[in-house]
Amino acid sequence: MAEQLQHLIDRIRQEGVENGEKTAEALIADAKKKAAAIVAEAQKKAQEATAKAEADAKAFAERGRQTLQQAARDLLISIGGSVGRVVSGVVDAKVGAALTPETVGQMLVKLAASYGSAENLTVALGEADAAALKGGVSKEVNDMLAKGLQIESDREIFKGFRLGTKGGQVFHDFTKEAIAESLANFLRPDLADVVKKAAKE
Repeated sequence: MAEQLQHLIDRIRQEGVENGEKTAEALIADAKKKAAAIVAEAQKKAQEATAKAEADAKAFAERGRQTLQQAARDLLISIGGSVGRVVSGVVDAKVGAALTPETVGQMLVKLAASYGSAENLTVALGEADAAALKGGVSKEVNDMLAKGLQIESDREIFKGFRLGTKGGQVFHDFTKEAIAESLANFLRPDLADVVKKAAKE
């Protein structure tokens, strides 16, 4: 009987140990599973945070690049405009200085020749230049006046002239402003190219 009792005690002890080991193993497995889930969640959050930080940094860098490009573009436009105004001012001054009554007289002679005759032509000039031409700046201009070239003074014209047919059906603008504008328009694309090339260097 004692032997059976001992056997029963040993069996209960063995089952208790086995049950305890199984419970411990289950608890350890569950703890490992929970720990793995916690680590996986932490890694996922870390990856998401890293990806967000990288995306934010890239977006910030792109915004900075775009802002810098826009600032550079604005600067180049401003410089181009300033250079254009300087060139226009220089062209305007040089054209104004070049349009002396003698030069205007030579231009009129050549233009009258292209019209075939001076008799149907009228020329409008500033008051001082009109007086100088009427006073006879050259023999050719005097000949044109004798053939019927009509000279008028125009207070709105400071330098240069407007040439047209009598009756005003056709006229050509050779005023300082018109010539300077034409030259400036011709030069502006080249100035734009110079600024663009400077920007690339």
